[in-house]
Amino acid sequence: MTEMSVRGLTIAIHVGDREAALAFYCALIGRDPDMGPDPDFYEWEISPGAWLQLATGREEIAPSSFRLRLKVDDIETSVKILQEKGFEPGLVRRLPGLVTFANLTDPWGNPLGIYQDMGLAPGV
Repeated sequence: MTEMSVRGLTIAIHVGDREAALAFYCALIGRDPDMGPDPDFYEWEISPGAWLQLATGREEIAPSSFRLRLKVDDIETSVKILQEKGFEPGLVRRLPGLVTFANLTDPWGNPLGIYQDMGLAPGV
């Protein structure tokens, strides 16, 4: 049997007010969206072929059941940057030799985080 060729992914997060959501996520990611094809839909290409989609204007928001973590080069510096921007990341946690991460949530209760690979994961 022939297998499909998967070349990318998208992850959608549902949030409320458009202006508040854009302010939060632009500050978190550090730049404006790459696309806004609809007044209530925005996208950032986080890495080639990997897109974060933000769906705004929802009246009733149920927080996501998964945690979206963004890869950073330096966890300690990134936590300080987030704190300076007014975010409240949790404690930095370490899985020695594998990953270091800190969690936070958006104003709509969606679980988020940042992480740094520590070099033992395949492909790192």
